[in-house]
Amino acid sequence: MYINLTPKHPKVNWKSIVLQPNIHPRHQFILWLAAWRRLARAERLKKFVIQVPPECSYCAVAPETFDHLFFECPETRALWARLLKWLGINRQIGSWQVELEWANKWARKSNGTGAINSCVFAMMVYIIWRERNTIRFQAMPYQCDRVCKEIGLYIHVRGRDLQKWKEALKKIDQVP
Repeated sequence: MYINLTPKHPKVNWKSIVLQPNIHPRHQFILWLAAWRRLARAERLKKFVIQVPPECSYCAVAPETFDHLFFECPETRALWARLLKWLGINRQIGSWQVELEWANKWARKSNGTGAINSCVFAMMVYIIWRERNTIRFQAMPYQCDRVCKEIGLYIHVRGRDLQKWKEALKKIDQVP
């Protein structure tokens, strides 16, 4: 009877990346909101009758939609391409859904490289959102070099105590 009374929810295809144990909780939460497309972008705030400038905070050219903010904007696409190159991955960058599925596939791997790639993806989503808010609300400039250095240092500090990451960290010894 209990099983029949509980609601049946469809499985989400990004569960593995959001539940990755080595991702910082702050990054997990923003990634979870992004996976549900619940981040308060300009287009979403407009539905709630909150007036904000509609253009993208990074490029100031296109309207700030979810898909534009994550990987259609030249600035965020360049950041992700630079991080992928640092990780030693050569692939075409797709839409948000394609990248989320790719990161989820890596999260299922039990080796250190899979965990590092998942951690970098989650941190990158968090930093895109954080930098967007910093640009929009504090009028601070975006610096890709600073962001890449922050991600690289975080990964190396986080991974120095994790045995599975040690071999994979040797391959990405430099900062992106």
